[in-house]
Amino acid sequence: MLRSLILCAWLVLSAVANAQQVQMMQLSEPYAGYALTLVNSPQKVVDALVNNAPAESQTDNVLAQYHLVLAQAYYNLTYPQKALIHAQSALGYVSEKNQSWFYHSAKIVESVALELLGKPMQGMDGVNAAITWAQQHKQPKMYLQALFSRGIIQISLTNYVAALDDFQQAYSLAGVDPKQLSKAHVAAMLAQVYEYRREDSLAIPYFEEAVAAHRKNHADLDLSIALFGLGKASRNIGQNELGRAQLVESIQLAEKVDDIQGVGYALKELAVIDMQEKDFVEAETKLIKATDIFAQANNPQMNFNLLMSLAILALETNNIVMAERYSLEAKELLDRVSMPILSIGFDELRAKILYQQGQYQAAYASINQSFQNHKKYQNTESTEQLLQLRSRFDVQLAQQENQVLSQQNDLQQLQLSNKKTLNIQLILMTAFITIICGLLAILVIRNKVHKRGLEELATRDELTGLYNRRHALTLLEQQMSLASRYDKSLCIAMLDLDWFKQINDSFGHMVGDKVLREFALLCKRSLRESDVIGRVGGEEFLLILSHTNSEDAYKVLNTLRSRMPGLSKLANIPQAKVTISIGIAQYAENDSLESFILLADTALYRAKNNGRDQVVVCDRNIPVQTSPSL
Repeated sequence: MLRSLILCAWLVLSAVANAQQVQMMQLSEPYAGYALTLVNSPQKVVDALVNNAPAESQTDNVLAQYHLVLAQAYYNLTYPQKALIHAQSALGYVSEKNQSWFYHSAKIVESVALELLGKPMQGMDGVNAAITWAQQHKQPKMYLQALFSRGIIQISLTNYVAALDDFQQAYSLAGVDPKQLSKAHVAAMLAQVYEYRREDSLAIPYFEEAVAAHRKNHADLDLSIALFGLGKASRNIGQNELGRAQLVESIQLAEKVDDIQGVGYALKELAVIDMQEKDFVEAETKLIKATDIFAQANNPQMNFNLLMSLAILALETNNIVMAERYSLEAKELLDRVSMPILSIGFDELRAKILYQQGQYQAAYASINQSFQNHKKYQNTESTEQLLQLRSRFDVQLAQQENQVLSQQNDLQQLQLSNKKTLNIQLILMTAFITIICGLLAILVIRNKVHKRGLEELATRDELTGLYNRRHALTLLEQQMSLASRYDKSLCIAMLDLDWFKQINDSFGHMVGDKVLREFALLCKRSLRESDVIGRVGGEEFLLILSHTNSEDAYKVLNTLRSRMPGLSKLANIPQAKVTISIGIAQYAENDSLESFILLADTALYRAKNNGRDQVVVCDRNIPVQTSPSL
C-alpha cells in the first residue's frame, strides 16, 4: 500500500518537475537552475541549498524561492514532512493576491506532501484552488499539473472514479515530450488506479505504455518506477516469473540512478513472490535487506510495513519467537494518530501472535481494539467524504446560480437596448427561458441519477454486490431497535470461509475473488427474501435474520452450509474443498451492537475451533474468553 503511494509521489515529482521547467523560469538564479535539475538530481539540489541558505535579511522573494525549490527536492526524495515544512515556509513569504502563480505552485507542493503524510483531505482545497486559478488565468501547464496532483489525492481518498476522471482529462491534455508532464506519466497513474481497484489486467496496458515511452527516452528513474508497477501487476495475475524479471530490472535501474529506496520497494515485492512459492528463507533475506535500506533512509513508515511482513513470515513458518520480536519492533515505529489503518492491521497481527502463544484473553483484547479502531476510522472517513461532497455541491450550485444571474442580466440589457423590437425580444426571451428550463430539468435528472449512483457506491461492496460493512451495521441497528420495540425475535450470524487464505495462496487472488462472488450468488439463491447479508471483512460476512429464533436460524444456515461443496466447481477449482463456519446469536433486549456481534463472533470461533465446516449457536452461559475470528 505505502509503496504504491510513494510510487505516486515519485511519478508526481518526475512529471510535475518536468511540467514546471518552463514555469520555473520565472524564478531568479540560482533557483531557476536548481529547479531544472530536481528530477534527476534531487539530493544534489538539497546539498547545494542547505549549504548555501540565504540570510534572513534577504528579500521575501529570495527566501520564498529558496523554500519552494527545497520543498520540491525533499518531495522528490520522499521526505514529505520536510517538503511540507518548506512549502509552508514559502507560503509565508508570498500572498495569493500579489504572487498568484508562485502561491499556487507552493500550494500544489503542500497538497501532495500532505497526501504522502496520510492527510489527503487537507490537501484537496489547495489543489482545487490551483485548478480554478489556472483555468481563469489560462495557465495550461499549471492546470495539467494540478489536475494530475488532484488525481493522486483522489486515489488516497479511495475516490477511484474521480481519480480516473482527473487522469483521463490529464491524459487528453498531455503531450509526448519527456521533458514535460507526458502521456507516459499519466498512463502510469491510470494504471495505479486500476491496480488499487484490483483490476490488474486493466492496469497492465497502461504500465506497458509508460515502460515503452520511458525506455525509448532513456529515462531510467521513471522506467524503474514503471517496471516496479508492471512487475506487481504481473505477479497479481499469476505470472510470477514475468513479474520477477520486471522487478529485478527495476532494481538494476534503481541502483544505476542511486534510488536506494526504489531497490527496497522492489525487494519487498520480490519477497512476496518467494512467499507464494514457499521459499521462506529467500523471502526473509530480501525483507531483511529491504529493512536495512529503509532504516538508513530514515523511512519509519516503510520500516514498520517490513517488520510487519517479517512477523507474518515468521508466523507462516511457526516461528512464534521471531514473530513476537518483529511485532514489538514494529510497535516502536507505530504512530496510531497518523497511521490509523496500519494500527488496525498491527492489532490484528498481535492478536494472532498472542493466540498462538496461548494468551487468549490478551488476544481477544487486541482483536477487540482493532474492531473499535476500525469502526472509529470508518466513521471519520465517512464524515470527511460527506464534507467533501457537500463542498463540491455548494461550488456547483454557486456556479449554476452565477450562470443564471449572468443570463438574466444579458436579457435585461437586451430589453433596454431594443425597446422598438419588443415583440422579437419577447419571442427570444420565451425561447431562451424554455432552453434554461430544459437545461435545469436535465441537471435535476442528472443530479438524481448521480445521487442514486453515490448511494449505491456508499452501501454496496464493490466485489460481491452485497451490502458493505457500514451499511450492514446500520441495518442491524435498525433491526435491533424494531426487535426491542415490538418484542420480535432477531438472530444474526457471522459467516467465515474456511482456509480462504490457502485458496488465495494456491490459486491466486483472482480465483479467490471468484469464490467470494460465487458465494454471494449462492447466498442470494439460498437465503430468504427477508434475510439481509453484508460483507464485513475479507472473507467474513454478517447475516441478519429478522423475526427468526435461533432454532429456525440454524435450519436456514445449515442448509446454506450443505450447499457449499458446489462452490468449488463454480469457481473452476474442483480439486479444492470450499467450506464455511458459521456462528449464530439471538438478540436479547440488553444487548448492544458490539456485544451482539461479539456473541456471534464467539460462536464462529467455537465453530472454527471445533473443526470448521459447521454451524454453532451461541450459548450465553459460556463466557467470552477467547478471541473470535482470528
